[in-house]
Formats: sequence, structure tokens, C-alpha cells
Amino acid sequence: MTEAQRIHIKEENIARIRDKGYRFIEWLPVMEAPAMRSLSDIKGRMSVMNALINISFEAPVKIIKDWISQSGLDAHLSEWEKAVLEKKEEELSNVEFNTLRWYLEGLWALMWATQMIDSLEEKEWCGDEMATLLPNLEEGETNQKIEALSALRTEAELYTMLDYYYRIHWYCVDERIKENEAPVNEGLVYERRKALEWLMNKDVDWDHVEMGT
Repeated sequence: MTEAQRIHIKEENIARIRDKGYRFIEWLPVMEAPAMRSLSDIKGRMSVMNALINISFEAPVKIIKDWISQSGLDAHLSEWEKAVLEKKEEELSNVEFNTLRWYLEGLWALMWATQMIDSLEEKEWCGDEMATLLPNLEEGETNQKIEALSALRTEAELYTMLDYYYRIHWYCVDERIKENEAPVNEGLVYERRKALEWLMNKDVDWDHVEMGT
């Protein structure tokens, strides 16, 4: 993707943001050219996120750890996630539980990226149909629903969405700093942007995605 194409996407996203009545800054940089991950890596990340979310809904850690291992997904775990899986439920902190619950929104973004859902509106939380689209570990399902995914959205679509969430994230952070309440939830925006940042930069690991604005 050329710099001219990326500048054009920035300008189109600013126009979209302006039309929605959000604030923006012209000098927020053009994002770097993408270095996209493979579909296989993305499916692996989606799979472990889907499994780990269950811990935030009080699933036993050992059951989730065993399912991940039996599904051949250990290589897709981050170091932080590996540490979580070494603990017992009673050893997990509220921060760890909350972090895993927020995975819902990051996973929703990756579901959009892999064409499982049609839209990724910043004012809409992950949909009620999410559970039916993903493997249900409680029902003993295999990972087939994710393994069957066969295509990503185009590089231009993915880059445009990431750039949009990058600029919306700046708006949310700036509103918080000004002690205002943004009409968009900052946590939702953060988690979706993180997932897209990870997808578009194959050289960064999940635990160290750069989220500056």
C-alpha cells in the first residue's frame, strides 16, 4: 500500500469522523504501511481468545487450558495468557478477569476481519449472535467453526478500519483527559483497535501492541 493511498484513507476517515460530529486532529500521523499476518495466525489468536473468554465467565482454568492444548493452539498463546493458565481460579485477580472479559470486543473485530460479521460500528457492542458463531466449549464443541474460516477482508478494508479506530481512539482519550464523556466507549474502541493493530503488524506480539495516540 503506497503512502498516497494511506494519506487518502486518512482524509476519508477524517471526513467520516467529522460527519459524525466527533473531534479529530489533522496532524495525527498517517499510519505505517501494513505487514499483515497470515490467516492461520489470525485463526489461532481468535481460537485462544474465544477459549480464554470462558474463564471470565467462571469456567475452570484447567478445562480451558486442556482444551487449548488438545486443540493444538498452545503456540498462539501470549506470555501473559500462559501465566494466567498456570493459576487456579481463586488466584486470578479482578484485573485478569476483566482483561479476559474485554477480549469479547477484540475478538469481535477479528470476526469482522475474517468476514464472520458484516460491520464493526463503534457505537455497537459485540452482537448477541456472537456465541452461536464461535465454538461452544461448554457444549464440548471442537474448534471447527474457526478452523473453517477461509478468507480475510482486503488489505485496504482492514487498513481503513484500523486507521478509523486509531483516530476514534484519539478522540476518546482526549475527551477523557478533558473530563468529558465521549459518545463512544473508550474500552470498546481500545480493544478493537488493539486486535486490528496486531493483525496488521506481524512483527509485534499480542502483549506488546503499541496503542499510543
